Amino acid sequence: MKKRTLFVTSAVVFSMFVAAEAQAAGTAVDVNDARATGMASAVIANVDDSSGVFFNPAGIARGKGVIDARIGGTAIVPSFNYRSPSGNKTWVDFYIVPPPHVYFAYGITDWLTVGIGEFSPYGLRIKWPSDWDGRRLNQDVKLYTYYFNPTVTFRYGPVRIGGGFQLVRGTVELQRAISFGSSEGQIHLGAGAWGVGGNGGIQVDAIKQYLTLGFTYRSAVKLNFNDGNAHFSGVPIGFQSTLHDQKASTSLTQPDTFGVGVASRPIKRLLIEGDIVWYNWSQFRSIDINFPDDPTGTLSTHQATNWNNKVNYHLGGEGEIDDHWRVRAGALLDPSPAPKETLSPIIPDATRLNLAIGAGYVHELGFRVDAGYQFLVLFRKDTTFPAFPGDYGGFANLLGVTVGYQTPMEKKTEPSVPAVEPPPAAPTEPAPTPSGEPPPAGQVPGTTPIEPTTPPAPPTPPTRTTPNP
Repeated sequence: MKKRTLFVTSAVVFSMFVAAEAQAAGTAVDVNDARATGMASAVIANVDDSSGVFFNPAGIARGKGVIDARIGGTAIVPSFNYRSPSGNKTWVDFYIVPPPHVYFAYGITDWLTVGIGEFSPYGLRIKWPSDWDGRRLNQDVKLYTYYFNPTVTFRYGPVRIGGGFQLVRGTVELQRAISFGSSEGQIHLGAGAWGVGGNGGIQVDAIKQYLTLGFTYRSAVKLNFNDGNAHFSGVPIGFQSTLHDQKASTSLTQPDTFGVGVASRPIKRLLIEGDIVWYNWSQFRSIDINFPDDPTGTLSTHQATNWNNKVNYHLGGEGEIDDHWRVRAGALLDPSPAPKETLSPIIPDATRLNLAIGAGYVHELGFRVDAGYQFLVLFRKDTTFPAFPGDYGGFANLLGVTVGYQTPMEKKTEPSVPAVEPPPAAPTEPAPTPSGEPPPAGQVPGTTPIEPTTPPAPPTPPTRTTPNP
């Protein structure tokens, strides 16, 4: 019994960190700005506000003296389920995850812009019912990541190049049940870590209006969870010598990403863009958990994960109804990186299809508000995970709102035409005629006299001739 419990406990600790990594690939979506959410995040080439700190830092360049600020959040409501081989379904509990985003950019000169942003590209929650069949694998997992990203962008003609430094704070938690035969206990693990990395991007107006290219890269970030703590409760006396509160440590590496976007305005008020984004998940081959204070040396674990690199595909559009209103739509196809043999209740991942719509309003004073909605479909995926076979699927609703301000661009006006002054008035002194006499009345001095015009004589009435008798 004791060896079995130690094995289960090790698996619990391992699963905490696997879950944290799985959220980044499986159920997290690029919902870090409401405008982008409404376009299924197809904005690598066309982003032109401070949210470019996340999507493409080249896009924050707007010109000297231009201020752009945005703040908002997204309500993520997942609703997926596990289906056992016998066909019974278990749905996750209802909950809302609200990752926030804040951006700011300022144009120092026409060619130099600086910005900063805070956003959460990885961070969802999985909360199964406390009494479900898989409670000994997972009851509640949380991952929160906060990226702080200072950015500098340079502009030269049709080319914009930007880059930045990212400081990342990550926290993870796991709660699950432990079986002791006739009784159950609980384990609650938590850890926090800091990581660093960088990002960069390019935008090129290849053909004005008709073709803009975008490229963006975000580096991997390694999080060393050295301060993790494991808290046990409900442990029988016979197991308390090993299953007691103690430290745990591990490390995770969030993947490199590289994206390419192509945008065009086939007509002045319509924008269309297509993007592809590559995730370097193949570096996530295994994970190791260490318990430095475990005298038995039995709690530390190593397990393979064998994730695969994946590319997701974005297509989005934006139409301008008038100078104030915008409407948007898009779609995203995001394949799952997890092999079916490692898929478990802690990683309820599946290939996703996101369908997006959105709208925005821009005031002439520079204030704006955007809203975006996505309906996320998780296609059913089988698992051959030995301890818990079955399949997973479901859906999620995502609603984002962002408010912001951007310095209004000066409107070009036609220069006014100065009024033509009339010629100077004629002299009041009458000019003498060649004979030395003043000109006749009504004649302009210095001009040729105008001959009087004789009015035409009235018509002569016709003469009637009387015939001779």
